[in-house]
Amino acid sequence: MKKYVLLSALFAVPGVYAQSRLDVAFAWNISHRCSPVSPEIRLKDIPSGTTTLRIKMTDLDQKDDDHGGGEISQSEPFGNSFTIASGALKAYKGPCPENFTTLGHEYQFTVTALGAEDKPLAVGSAKAAFSAKFVILQGLLKSP
Repeated sequence: MKKYVLLSALFAVPGVYAQSRLDVAFAWNISHRCSPVSPEIRLKDIPSGTTTLRIKMTDLDQKDDDHGGGEISQSEPFGNSFTIASGALKAYKGPCPENFTTLGHEYQFTVTALGAEDKPLAVGSAKAAFSAKFVILQGLLKSP
């Protein structure tokens, strides 16, 4: 009986299970330091009916520092996967931590897939540290 009440309470709340999860991936380069050019962001599992992608970057170590982002819209819905080109986010301010040569900061991109009438269909995020040591190590790990 208790399980039934809990399940019916969850499904009675509108939108509890209305959103899916987007797969979001990106990588930093040294050139992104203090740059207005956003990195390439790769998305998968975009739900059908998505016509707008809303992107926001957050400094997880200094949350009051607004790094902006942007929106990308299409008249036709997006496919299952999409790559946001480097520099596509016009309201973006790159990472510029004062401690770049030591620990740096951790940054997160959050992407919301929107459908008709700006209805959220899915949300996803990815985060990565941005410091000289991390960016150099990341490049070495990816080299053949």
